[in-house]
Amino acid sequence: MHIMISRYAGAARMTAEAAPKAQQGLVPLLRGQHGFLGYAALGSEQGDIVSVSFWESATAAASCRDKIREWVMANLSGLSEPTERFMGDVGPHAMAAPQSGGPAQSLYCMVRKAENLPSTSIQRPVVEEMLARTQKVPGFRGAYWLRSMDDPTRGASVLLFDTHEHAYAAHEEALAILRKHQPDVAVRVAASGQTAVLAMA
Repeated sequence: MHIMISRYAGAARMTAEAAPKAQQGLVPLLRGQHGFLGYAALGSEQGDIVSVSFWESATAAASCRDKIREWVMANLSGLSEPTERFMGDVGPHAMAAPQSGGPAQSLYCMVRKAENLPSTSIQRPVVEEMLARTQKVPGFRGAYWLRSMDDPTRGASVLLFDTHEHAYAAHEEALAILRKHQPDVAVRVAASGQTAVLAMA
């Protein structure tokens, strides 16, 4: 699995206008692409629009990027190119079933960035411990850890929960595990908020 995270800085004010257009136009486009697994977009509490797309592979994600860009440029003025893009193959992850991904479903999404990661062989047991604990927090819907394709010392994680409170409880418990085992790894919440668009394959 491969994840692509895009951030449009300062664009959260456009969420109410952009979300229905994305649900009606972008989501069907994505569902028609080979290797598409899921999509979430939110107007973050940090003031940005952030989208997270889930793919079977990096190749599947790359093959769709131009189509996504063209759709956004044609339908969402002011959001032509993301301010920041983060991509990587997914390591430990889990999802609670069932997930409808329909217009009526909204989840709380938290995207975290990590710096100064050790090698995968050293990091993986700690991530697996964090994932196991995260799954036990009430309201759990999904959690994914990934490393940057461009810089293996950088990583990200995506949490999906029913509520803000549940997501932050899981975040704090994961941080406690990380501080215990790998205190040199720096983690911050890069984006958080209720999803405005949520779609499964």
